[in-house]
Amino acid sequence: MLPPELVAVMDFSTMQVEPGSFVDEALRARYTDLLYSLEIAGCEARIYVLFEHQSSGERWMALRLLRYMMAIWDSCIAGGATVLPVIIPVVLHHGDGGWTAATRFEDLFEILPPGAAEFTPHFRFAIDDLGAGGEAALHARAASAYVRLVLSALQQARSGTEVRRLLLGWLDLIQALLREPDGHNAFGLIVRYLLEVRGASELAVIDTTLREITADIGEVMQTIAQMLEARGMERGRQEGRQEVVQRLLQQRFGELPVAVTQRVAAAGADELERWLDRLLVAGNLDEVFREP
Repeated sequence: MLPPELVAVMDFSTMQVEPGSFVDEALRARYTDLLYSLEIAGCEARIYVLFEHQSSGERWMALRLLRYMMAIWDSCIAGGATVLPVIIPVVLHHGDGGWTAATRFEDLFEILPPGAAEFTPHFRFAIDDLGAGGEAALHARAASAYVRLVLSALQQARSGTEVRRLLLGWLDLIQALLREPDGHNAFGLIVRYLLEVRGASELAVIDTTLREITADIGEVMQTIAQMLEARGMERGRQEGRQEVVQRLLQQRFGELPVAVTQRVAAAGADELERWLDRLLVAGNLDEVFREP
């Protein structure tokens, strides 16, 4: 995405993630960002990556990026910098129609009168347009299975494609990821993203499909269950955990007997945690609720 002459002088061995986020609080449901530091031609620099969760282009993206770049420079000055680092801004976009908005700050103006250009900020940002090359292009990227699977999820999760078809289309990437260190947890994050986008009602389809394509379903689904439990716990209510367990039981085994729903509603934290560990690998309800 960057000019070859720039990449040639970037020292990727010095690259590391910097802490913090510069996205406005009100926009964090739409955007996520990452800031990297590295040396470019021997000088300290930054790469700022903005991930756009919405599928529509942002007309004022260049202005938004300028504000975030200013915040990054302010933090550098606060940290004792005596010169400003170069910032390379990159936007990741996954809309179906491709990126159509301006990528140069000066294009936001109707005209720049003669002599005015030198008083106007002048920069562009790079676009990683996931929709431009299609699914095959993503799968062919020189990147890890996890990165390619994440990009595929960003590109396709909000489409009308059925979840089962998505997972089957990612079969090679899923199997490669599960062979990598910590691959089960990494894949659990991707499935959690699918559930966030498509809704928890898709859990049964995900469960059934994964059981067809991998023998590692138990560990994967336990990871997902733990994530869902954590989301319930974050709500600060015991009922949140009970709701998660009951929903997962329904997705796994269908309509629940009244006695089961009552038992879940009356359960304490230890029982719920034990059942959650079992329910996605158990063959029936009795295996979930068996006594230790």
